[in-house]
Amino acid sequence: MDYFYSKTQDNDLWLGFKPQYGWVIYDRKLPSNKSAHGEVYWIKCSDWTFFKDKGSNWNYPEYSFVVTYLKDIETNQQKENEEKALSILDEYINKKRNEMDLKYIETIHNNYLEKKGFSPRSVLKATRGRRESGCWECKNTVDNKYDYECSTCRWIICSSCGACKQFGCIERKN
Repeated sequence: MDYFYSKTQDNDLWLGFKPQYGWVIYDRKLPSNKSAHGEVYWIKCSDWTFFKDKGSNWNYPEYSFVVTYLKDIETNQQKENEEKALSILDEYINKKRNEMDLKYIETIHNNYLEKKGFSPRSVLKATRGRRESGCWECKNTVDNKYDYECSTCRWIICSSCGACKQFGCIERKN
């Protein structure tokens, strides 16, 4: 069990179980998760997708830390669940974490657009010269060397709040 404490702490992660979704990960390295206040993004390990929840909901029994969950289940199920949790944690750290960047940006960008009344958009890596700026919405630094752009308006997407163009993401005219 010590493995879970050290591995999650060393990697800024929280691995646990949510009855509705099964195994879930809270990644503290995601920009929107720097603070567990307001809405935070979780990873559903069964299909490696994101879902959001209020940080205030992050408590037992709605969310159980992996060690607590394993201690709470029947003894004959502990070994199998411990092996599954170890496998998920290792897969996320060694492979999925880097792959999830694009999914994360798509998720927060489309959540942002939905709040503004726009339909979902795809995101892409910049193909033009490097641009650095500040997000008009949350004032976070944006840089297309690291951040993605909205495929519709071609503005840099903020990795903290998901915003792109200030007065609305509209179809770009070439």
